[in-house]
Parts: sequence; structure tokens; C-alpha cells
Amino acid sequence: MSLKLSRTRLSSSAAACAQPLRRGNFPLSVGVAAALTSLSFSPGAQAQSTRSATLAPVVITASRTEQALPDALLSTKVIGREQIEQSQAPDLPALLRGYTSIDIAQSGPPGSQTSLFLRGADSKQVLVLVDGVAMNRADLGSASWQNLALDQIERIEIVRGNASALWGAQAVGGVVQVFTRRAARPEFSLSLGTNKTVNASAAAGHRFGEGDRTTRVSMALSQRVSSGVNATDPVVAGNPDRDASRQSAVSARLEQGWAAGHSTTVSLSSTHSRSAYDGDYRFSFPPIDPLSRDDQLSTTVDALGISSRHALASSLQLGVDLGQTRETYRDPTGPDQFGNSRGSNHTRQGQLQLQWQAAAGHTVVGALEDKREATEDSSNPQSKRNTRSVRLGWLGSYAAAWPIDVQASARSDDSSNFGRANTGLLAVAVSPLPAWKFSAQWSTAFSAPSFSEQQFAVTGVTLKPEHARNAELATHYQQGDSSLRLAWFRQRQRDRIASDGLFHSDFKSLVNIANAANHGVELLGQTRLGSATLGGEAIWQNARDVDTGKPLKRRARQTTTLTLQQPWGAWDTGVWLRRSGARADVDPVTFGDATAPARSTLGLSAGYKVAPGWRLGAKLDNASNARHAEVLGYTPTPRTLSLSVSGQL
Repeated sequence: MSLKLSRTRLSSSAAACAQPLRRGNFPLSVGVAAALTSLSFSPGAQAQSTRSATLAPVVITASRTEQALPDALLSTKVIGREQIEQSQAPDLPALLRGYTSIDIAQSGPPGSQTSLFLRGADSKQVLVLVDGVAMNRADLGSASWQNLALDQIERIEIVRGNASALWGAQAVGGVVQVFTRRAARPEFSLSLGTNKTVNASAAAGHRFGEGDRTTRVSMALSQRVSSGVNATDPVVAGNPDRDASRQSAVSARLEQGWAAGHSTTVSLSSTHSRSAYDGDYRFSFPPIDPLSRDDQLSTTVDALGISSRHALASSLQLGVDLGQTRETYRDPTGPDQFGNSRGSNHTRQGQLQLQWQAAAGHTVVGALEDKREATEDSSNPQSKRNTRSVRLGWLGSYAAAWPIDVQASARSDDSSNFGRANTGLLAVAVSPLPAWKFSAQWSTAFSAPSFSEQQFAVTGVTLKPEHARNAELATHYQQGDSSLRLAWFRQRQRDRIASDGLFHSDFKSLVNIANAANHGVELLGQTRLGSATLGGEAIWQNARDVDTGKPLKRRARQTTTLTLQQPWGAWDTGVWLRRSGARADVDPVTFGDATAPARSTLGLSAGYKVAPGWRLGAKLDNASNARHAEVLGYTPTPRTLSLSVSGQL
């Protein structure tokens, strides 16, 4: 599909907040909002309106078809390879931490267990894909974020908000899709940092042939080592050692064109991680001395994806997608006094999709999907389930007095474990002026119980899927290099899986008992100040348990990020400030409710282009040395300095 010329507007967001902001709450967020608003409508920004349209990036995740980013009706963010390199982030959680709709909860330094909450949704309710292959673990439902190697990533697409009608059970909060490297020439990078941190990567690619029979191959290798930070608070865990982590990754990609409209892509990735952690043995029996323990978790994640596209006619395309993931883990020290722990998760998936260009501006999509999941560990027998799905979608554009865009999708999932669940999505956008776009979205969602949740369900109880309803109103302004996006969203969940609060001798306590809700406002903006680029994001949300009124754990109510990028000839410099508000957590000593304090971090970066394709970089993270951890009981990452060099041959 050829690239479309971008319109002078981007996909968009909303209007009002269901609840007014309290006076005095989060002054930094208010300041960012005011600054971005004034900048976006400045005379300098207006002067940019005469610029010609440029080619927009093509995205897939928001509709499961190729479309230009400005045409995506779902809230979509694209992070390209250039942005990844400029960020100088040590790993994927560190990169995503800069986006305010995302809450990261990392239990210790880089390489530690990591959870991600998107728009307040649980980590298991965020679908993670690598080249279209699902990476969510069958046992826990969530993805192992710490095991996704950043140096292997070419591009990231993030869909904020429910996409269950497109992607199924694990897309309640949104979708994060990673595309592996597509290097065109040999390149490398090396980074050395405090806390005994080393990052190294190399990639290469080549293209054979011309025209429709082109063959393109690429490969990337990376290694990350860190050993300078204690994972847990010594006061809590009583193990004041330095916990090391190591990650090795490789990815390969083959793209083969057969004829006009016919192509096949094969992608392969493998990551091996080994990290130390401090187990909590305060309540073990018999007692265990934590100082004598050297807890280690070893994980290997392998993913294979095959995608084939065939033009059956000028307006009809067939797509075939196959994928497989296998994640194995082993803890030679064991989680407790009972010895070794090991297990594995397997996922196989297949899709057959027909895409019909019914008329100019109208696309109909139909698909059949099959997904098979299995998990087993050293203490439980193998568990399996099979989910078969039918999906029907429509994308339409109308050239009325005001241009109107419509996206509709309906999906039915039939699981061998929990039966049938139906979901739907309807999004409509109207553009009354060239620079303005207004949209509304309504959708339903469901989240399937994970194997671990099923294992700890009250004896005799069969867990049902969690269900949700979502609504979003949005507006977007785009004028030249300045943009402003405002969105109001609301989600209500029922049949939420939670403990019944009773004592059971077999420790099984989970039932479909709870209800949850979240509503909030997102603000995103960007503008140019001469040669500099100022950007900012802010979110206000209220994710809570409806029945108790308590906030959901590890979701900040307010988060703001402000960035400034300034080139100076061969130099490029960056400053970013992030403030994450207080969040509910669990007290690591009493296991009761607790509150993690607000956290503000300042970062600085600089880069120098030594020669075409060659760059020296320096980055100072957490310059203020904020000491508040994202998860209570664990050590926050201290102030870190890294120096890097990268080049292309």
C-alpha cells in the first residue's frame, strides 16, 4: 500500500473532564497545559501553516490495516528508531516511562520485574506484540517488559485505550506493538555508565534485487550488563548486596517480494536474561538467612513470526499471519524453602484476513483467528486453552460539508476455558476546519482470567472474563509544527477478579467480585521555538475500586512530562522533567495499604555528530537523585551518568 500524504491534522482527542481539578493539585501539570496552549496558538505556529504536507508514517496497530498515522481514529503514538537513539534509554521501561499515559512499576534497577499500566488498566490488560506476535505470558497474563531488548527495536506503536474489538482479550487498556530492527547498513553502539552498566549492540542489513522481487535481510545483536544497585531496601529485605542483571538478545528479519502485490516476511527474536533479586524470607519455615541467599532468575524468550500478503485482485488482499512464542524461566535458588522453580509458557497463533477496498475511502476487513496457549511449572501440571475468533471491521471516509471518518469493528472470541465473549468498537471523527478534528469513540472490552488466577480461584468457582465499557471524546489541533491534543476518557469494569477477603485453608480466594472505574483527561502538545522543540504530556486520572472507593494500586493520579530539544550545529541537547504523583501501594512490612510519595526526576542529554553517521552522546538520568522508589520496599535507580558512541559503516 502506498503512503498517503498526511492531512494537516492528526488523530485526536477530547473535550472535558467529568470531574473538575481540585485547586492546588499538581501545579506543574497546570503550568505545562498553559504553556502548550499558548505556544500552539502563537503567531509563529500560525506562520507554519503554509508548509506543504509531508509523508506520514504508516501504522498498523490502530486498525489492523495499513493507514497513515493522521488517519488513525484510535489514539496512537509512534516512537521511531531516531527517537529511541536520542533518548539514550538503557532499556524499554526507561523509554516508556517518559509517556504520561503509562505507569511503570519496576521492582528495583533495570532488569528487575516490571509492570506497565496503560490508562490505568492492569498490566495483564495491555497487549504486547513483537512483529505481530503476542508476548503476554499465559500464566500471568502480562508481558515480561524487562525481557524486551530496546536495542532490537526499530519502531514502537502504542494505542492508548481499549482495542479489544480489534485484538481480543488482553487489549482492554491498549496495545504496545514492537517492530524489530531493519538496519540497511552495518552499525553499532556502545554505552558505559555508572552502577557498572554496559550496553552494546550491532546491526547490519542488505538488500538484493530490484522491483517486486526484492529480498531484504537484517540482523541485530545486543548485550546489557549491570551490577551496581541493590534491588531491595536493606531495611525491608535484610540483604544489602549488589544485584546484577545480564541480557543478551538477537533478532533477524527476512523480507521477500515474489511479484507485484505478493510478499512474505519472517522475523525471529530471542532474548536471554539473568537477574539477581532479594527474596523475602521473613516468614519462611524453616527460617532462612537472606545473607546466605543469592537469588537468581533466568529467563529465555523466543518469538517467531511469519506474515504473507497476496493481492487476489486490484481491490482484494489476502493476509496470512502465523506466530509462536516460548518463554522459559528457571530459578535455581527457588522462591522459598522448597527448592528449584522452573516453568514455561507457549503461545501459538494464526490469522487469515481478507481486506476489500469496497469503494474509494471505504475498506472492509474480515478475519478468522486461532490462538493456543499452554503453561506449566515445577509445582503444577500443564494448563491449556484454545481461543477461536471472528472479526469484522470497516473503515470509511465521507467527503461531506465537513469530512467525516468512521471506524467500526465487531469481534467474537470463543474460548475453551471461559466460553464466548463479544466486543465492539465505533469511532467517528469530524473535521470542521483544516487544522481541527473532533472525535468520539465507544467500545466494549473483556479480559480473560489468566492461568494463575484460575489456579487460585475459590474451590468450586469458575472465573468469568472481566468486562468493560469505554468512552472517549477528543479534539486535536495541528498547524504546521505545532499540535495540541486533548482527550477525555472513561472506563467502567465489572466482574473484576479479586480476593473475597476470607481465609481459606488452601489459600484460594479469587472470585469475580469487584468493580473498577477510571476516568481522566490527557493533554499532549508540541511546538517549535526557533530551532528548538518543546513538548509536553500530562494526564489526570482517577482509577479506583468502585465498591470500596480505594484507588487502584500503583497508578499515579497525575503525571506530567516536559521536554525541550535544542540543536546547536553539530550538537543536540535535551532536557526533560517528569513528575509522577503519589500512588497507592502495599506496605512491604505490614502488607497493608500504603502510599508511595510523589516523584520528580530531571534528565539531561547531549550528543555530538563527529562525522556523518557517527555520534558521541552523554546522558544524566535522575539528576536530582530522587530517592522515591516506584514500588515500596525496592531501591530506586540512583543518579546515573552514561557515555555512548554510535556509528554506521
